[in-house]
Amino acid sequence: MLVRALAALRGAQFLLGLVVLPLRGLPERHTGIIVGGYALAAVSAAVMFTLGIRRRTLSPRWIAADVVLAVLYAVVVSRSYPPADAASIGNWVIPPLCGVVVTAAIYGGRYRIPAVAVVVASWVVGAWPALATPSGQELISNTTMMTVFAGVAGLTGSLLLHAAQDADSATARAVAAEHQAARAEERAEQALDFHDSVQVTLDVIAAGTYPAAKNQWLAQREADYLRVLTTSRKHGDRAELATALARMIRDHPAQELIGGGVETRIDVLPTAMGPEVVEAFVKGAREALNNAVKYARTDEICVTAAADGRGGARVAVIDQGIGFDPASRPPGLGTTYSIKRIVDLGGEVVIDSAPGEGTTVELTWTP
Repeated sequence: MLVRALAALRGAQFLLGLVVLPLRGLPERHTGIIVGGYALAAVSAAVMFTLGIRRRTLSPRWIAADVVLAVLYAVVVSRSYPPADAASIGNWVIPPLCGVVVTAAIYGGRYRIPAVAVVVASWVVGAWPALATPSGQELISNTTMMTVFAGVAGLTGSLLLHAAQDADSATARAVAAEHQAARAEERAEQALDFHDSVQVTLDVIAAGTYPAAKNQWLAQREADYLRVLTTSRKHGDRAELATALARMIRDHPAQELIGGGVETRIDVLPTAMGPEVVEAFVKGAREALNNAVKYARTDEICVTAAADGRGGARVAVIDQGIGFDPASRPPGLGTTYSIKRIVDLGGEVVIDSAPGEGTTVELTWTP
């Protein structure tokens, strides 16, 4: 915001010079120096402030370049005017020099005072011949104006910069607190998951209601689910797809209908997926799992999920069953809707199968 304000100020100052030059007229001598200096200074300021607005600050190198250029045109351009006009408003350098000292006073850091002093001194050197003319008083008044502007700007700018830094710090603390609250909420949700699912399973096993083989299967099912909850995360973020897939697989009837349960391999997955993408993946995988249970005639079923390296994911349901010829058996209603749901989001579904070679249903989506 401060950089934009300084850019607007400098633009208005150069615009004033553009108005004054034609009104007051140009001296017959050194016209090229006066006009060329104006063009060079205006272009340089435009470049500096354009970069400053993009980066939200003005670098010390640009401030130094701004000061050096100001020193040059303060002396060279001012000396190109007749002595009587050097310190008057007809000299276009006066307004931009005020802008230079204001900018240097705010962004000059520990060199702000020397920078302002050099610019003001250069202006005095350039316009000094005016002191012996009736406009000599303007040399003193303009010098005083530049100095006062720099002092007020330095104080005000320092206060504004400190306020901005305090605001940034407060924002950073708020973001950190929000992340901490999100992590606490996630831990609470995981604890609830544990209570509602894993704890119940442990209680059932402890009660000795089922035979050892059944207890082993129950324990393995919950172990797979916990492993997904604790490992399918990246940089502390929640992996909604991984969690949703794990819950679907854990609760699917296939866990009890096939001998060894469903094997699950879920890697770290992207977290920046919309809920509609997660839903499409989960419903598509559930439909593929339904078909594997109904038609594959096998106890070997595996669900895998992995990132594709481009912000998307790949989910596959693989069975080692009897397989089929996709060309001779059109997909059913559930499969058709599952495919459409993924495709409508820009994803893809590939069904790879052959008689006697099992079936793989692969769902992919990339943003």
